Amino acid sequence: MTVQNAKHVFEILMHEHSDRLMAFAHAMCRDRSAAEDVFQETLLRAWKGLDGYDSARPFGAWLRGIARNTAHELFRKNLRTVDDDVLNVIATQADHFDGAVGTEFRERMEILEQCIAALSGAYAETIDLTYRGGLSVDRIAVQVSSTTEAVKKRLQRGRAMIAECLARKGLLT
Repeated sequence: MTVQNAKHVFEILMHEHSDRLMAFAHAMCRDRSAAEDVFQETLLRAWKGLDGYDSARPFGAWLRGIARNTAHELFRKNLRTVDDDVLNVIATQADHFDGAVGTEFRERMEILEQCIAALSGAYAETIDLTYRGGLSVDRIAVQVSSTTEAVKKRLQRGRAMIAECLARKGLLT
């Protein structure tokens, strides 16, 4: 494959997978800036390592593997940790989404937004501040005048409610 063809194929694959890769990075990092760093570094590493890509494997899974390694490196540099069990669940669900392309993926994201919108006030606020606001649990606790443990529990319950909603709508395995 020529360099020009490789570039064209890479652009097509990235166009197809970029939204899901960014969602994966956000889910791992829970910080907008860190997620964008992971996303950009993943793109660079994927482009540089394109010759090593095994086309028998799904491209999305390959990208997420690169993103996961990139996030681990970023977290080590910043003395943060990432829960591998959480990453495994995120990766499994991302694999489930790999079958969805274009419109179907957007429809699934709309259903996710509906499930988030269906949350009651405190749960919705905590989910919003965590994932859209990129705030840490400690910062959220200060902002909402609560304890860190209460915010963690609210976040855990909010995630469970979203997962239950997505399962009812057939989006989670």
